[in-house]
Amino acid sequence: MFIIVVGGGKVGSYLIKELLEKDHKVHAIENNTKSCKRLKQKYGVKVFCGDGTNEKLLEQAGINEADVVLAVTGDDQDNLVICQMAERKFDVPRTFTRVNTPGNERLFDWLGVNVAVSSSSILAALVEQEMTLQDLRYILNKNHDKIELVRIPVGDNCEYIDQKLRDIDFPLESVLVTILRGDESLVPRGDSVIAKDDLIVALTRREYKEELINMFNGG
Repeated sequence: MFIIVVGGGKVGSYLIKELLEKDHKVHAIENNTKSCKRLKQKYGVKVFCGDGTNEKLLEQAGINEADVVLAVTGDDQDNLVICQMAERKFDVPRTFTRVNTPGNERLFDWLGVNVAVSSSSILAALVEQEMTLQDLRYILNKNHDKIELVRIPVGDNCEYIDQKLRDIDFPLESVLVTILRGDESLVPRGDSVIAKDDLIVALTRREYKEELINMFNGG
């Protein structure tokens, strides 16, 4: 199989090593220059240095031919964006991700991403199996497991205006799906900034719904 690993930290390095030992073709994407050099020298794989959520960089890494994409950065939001782009824009058959925040695995599963929590060994094993993705529209309509899709207007008193998403402490089992800004629909990334009058679309468990609404609507 041809596999793209996005994220070259400890988990990414382990996965690259494991996958190469199983004779898979592996390309890596990493945004840290030193880590890029280390991965190339240690494993001899093609390494593409830059932001793994960048479509052009994903294309350069060969995502159009990839069988599997593994998103294992330290940012859950970025991992979700990478997997969704891989599936929806580039038609990658299977995606897997590392989940950094406890509870987010259910939400990622809702969005069609095959998920394992933190364990790189489990991720490596999953790549070897045939896994089918769930259909997002079916799951949202079913509304099972007490998870809801909510739309939250950003209020004037929101303390998170002008803050990056990666610096915001979201409630457990809550993840942003999109940010609606005027006529634009923005893909939430770790470095995305919340602006006044944005409309936040998010998935969350019912018990965290009010907390999430209060965060962005100014209480």
